[in-house]
Amino acid sequence: MQKLRSINKKGVSGATVFILIIAVLALVVAIWAVSQSVVTKEDKTEVTSCPDSTGILTVNSFSALSKSSNVTPTLKVGVNGGPVSTTATSGTTTFTVGDSLKIHASLSDYIDTEIDAKMTCGGITVENPMFYSTSDNPSVRIKNDDGDYMTDAVAGGAVNQTDLASGETLTVKVEFKGTSLESSGDLIYVVELPASTSANVTKVEMAGLSSVSVPSVHTSVNAGSKLVAFQVPAVDGSASRTYDLTFTLGASKDLSGGVLTDWYSLQKFIDTDGTVKYGVQDSEGTLKYENTGDFDFYINNA
Repeated sequence: MQKLRSINKKGVSGATVFILIIAVLALVVAIWAVSQSVVTKEDKTEVTSCPDSTGILTVNSFSALSKSSNVTPTLKVGVNGGPVSTTATSGTTTFTVGDSLKIHASLSDYIDTEIDAKMTCGGITVENPMFYSTSDNPSVRIKNDDGDYMTDAVAGGAVNQTDLASGETLTVKVEFKGTSLESSGDLIYVVELPASTSANVTKVEMAGLSSVSVPSVHTSVNAGSKLVAFQVPAVDGSASRTYDLTFTLGASKDLSGGVLTDWYSLQKFIDTDGTVKYGVQDSEGTLKYENTGDFDFYINNA
């Protein structure tokens, strides 16, 4: 009898261990299944359990410097690397869940924008701040080397730049003044000297700014003139930026007459190939800037 009891005790102990092993394995499997479910919910790049095949695109557009002011730009969308050509209406137009979207927003008197997004289950809302920018922003004024603001007149005015000595280096100050609650946008600033001056002036510089190619939308006025361009950072709000514009004359060379300066504001635009670019003209030379303006001054010859 004692031997039988001993065998029974061992049998019960083995069954218990077997049951515990099965329970532990079941728990491990359950934990793994739950973890996979969580990953699927959090990883929005792979939506495997979305009940919808499409989602609505909502673009929340507003003035960047006056955020309570909502605006309604024209929207064009490119899908999965395709041309940005599909017209969309915010809050209405749908795209397939998982689509990669390239969105271009365009509105008169605003700097046009570009947004990248990916359609998710349930739709997507993207923020689109746009800078208000009217046609007279920025205003430009130029001081001569005596520190006086010159008259905006290519043929001469009440205040001009005084006569230069041969071989002199001239520095004038160019001021870009912004407007409250607006932005000028980044600018291309073009400077053209009088006719037949390309051989007289060895260098034209704007301190702290990079020189860029003169855009083809700008038409040169003077034959044989020195023609240069610079990129100027945007002026936001009513702030102002001032830069030294320096003309270096060749030895024994002189400079006089009207100096023409023009600016163009850069923005995002849809190029002829359907891609979004940034600049003042497309690949065919068609103007794409938001605004343009000018300031001209006169250098006395005596």
